[in-house]
Amino acid sequence: MNGASNKGLVARGIAKSFAHKVLHEVGIEVAPGELLAITGPSGAGKTTLARILAGLERPDAGSVSLGGRDLAGVPPGQRRVALMFESYALYPHLTVRGNALSPLQAPGGRLDPVAANLRVDEVLELLEIKHLGERLPGALSGGQKQRVALARLLVQAPDLYMLDEPISHLDAKLRHKLRGEIRRRLSAQSAPTIWLTPDGMEALSVGDRVVVLDQGRVEQVGTPEEIWLKPASARVAKLLGDPPMNLIDGSLLREGDTLYFTRRAMRLALPPALAAAALGATSDALILGVRPEVIAFTATDAPGAVSAEIYSNEPFGKHVIVTLDLGALLVKAKTSMATASALGEGEDEGIGREIGITIPGEGLVLFDGATGRALSGN
Repeated sequence: MNGASNKGLVARGIAKSFAHKVLHEVGIEVAPGELLAITGPSGAGKTTLARILAGLERPDAGSVSLGGRDLAGVPPGQRRVALMFESYALYPHLTVRGNALSPLQAPGGRLDPVAANLRVDEVLELLEIKHLGERLPGALSGGQKQRVALARLLVQAPDLYMLDEPISHLDAKLRHKLRGEIRRRLSAQSAPTIWLTPDGMEALSVGDRVVVLDQGRVEQVGTPEEIWLKPASARVAKLLGDPPMNLIDGSLLREGDTLYFTRRAMRLALPPALAAAALGATSDALILGVRPEVIAFTATDAPGAVSAEIYSNEPFGKHVIVTLDLGALLVKAKTSMATASALGEGEDEGIGREIGITIPGEGLVLFDGATGRALSGN
């Protein structure tokens, strides 16, 4: 982003190997006050990147600057980076309050004791753990420990905030509440923030921008809307959505002026934009991305219907996830309770029943079958 190179965080060409290459020339920029969410599966390199930015690991190559200051050779304690560890890293001999106060009592602390205690009280109350203030970490649950680690980060005023899976162990209700509260608090600060999570939907909900990291490489950088609507690769598409986008392997078939995506008995006419994009594929092998919510149900003999068998039917209150067998391929559809109930016809939730599905031509995403990269025109 504009201005990041002067006042924010800039990391360029970060590479790191242990037994194998963990990071491949990773570059990110985070502007002051910006919250950058980094998401990717387990083992993608997220935590290693965070440790390098904090000075806890040395990169094999690359540079890191913060606020215009080159951090090469600067020890962790002098980087003014607040890092919340995924493992919490609480002081076992300090109480909840003592852990939260600890960064404010370190040498060079900028708050007097009264102001420090007021700030800790505010944060503990926000995280709903003020009543646990005199407990030791050994007497806390995993979710409570996570909130103590979060409190220790939020009381600080560093030059960079980094949160490694900050709400992963909280129950759904508290996770939903704190996600917005933490984001609002951090966005009001002048320091850049990095939020690391394997949950792609969480990344989309908290980030001003999102970086998708996979196998140590940056797959895509963009706004949440850009990442959601135009995933750059099949790898990105697999990480986003609840459930994620269905990825269907197939090939191209031309009949007259129409291009079709085909797989076994499935045949789908591609709209003009996708048809033009498909011509840029490196081979006839394609991957069709279909969001679960666009799949509709119909009679097996309806025009354009694809035959499928109901594999499972999972109700989630407001919606139902219906898994469909297309023949050696399972896809998921997201539908209403009423529609799913009709599919079941009162018998075993419809498991094993043959039905028809339709897939609209709009809103699809097409990926190159050889490279996995999105084809232009999506």
